[in-house]
Amino acid sequence: MIDALKIKMPDNPEIKNQLKKKLTEYNQRVQKIKKECTHGNPQLCYNSMPGYKALIIRRLFSAGEVETKRMASEIKEEFGKLEPNLFNTAARVIYDYCRTGGKNVKKGSKR
Repeated sequence: MIDALKIKMPDNPEIKNQLKKKLTEYNQRVQKIKKECTHGNPQLCYNSMPGYKALIIRRLFSAGEVETKRMASEIKEEFGKLEPNLFNTAARVIYDYCRTGGKNVKKGSKR
């Protein structure tokens, strides 16, 4: 079950800049996963923690907000599957970044 969160792009320019940096980091992680892909479909690499985070941040920059239930449905439709626990965790991490700059995210936990 997907948690119902509405994640809004913060007004704080420092946090926006931090999100841009995180997007770059998550995209690099997804590229690494794609290179190591053994299941034949590199697009499924977005069904991962860094993939979900990258997709959520991208949507924030393009639309200004993310409704997690709707986005999860779109991901499942596009990629054929969705890992709810990973997606919920990714959404909570990005939600925290938007609200606090990531103060509640565990440091060094690859989040």
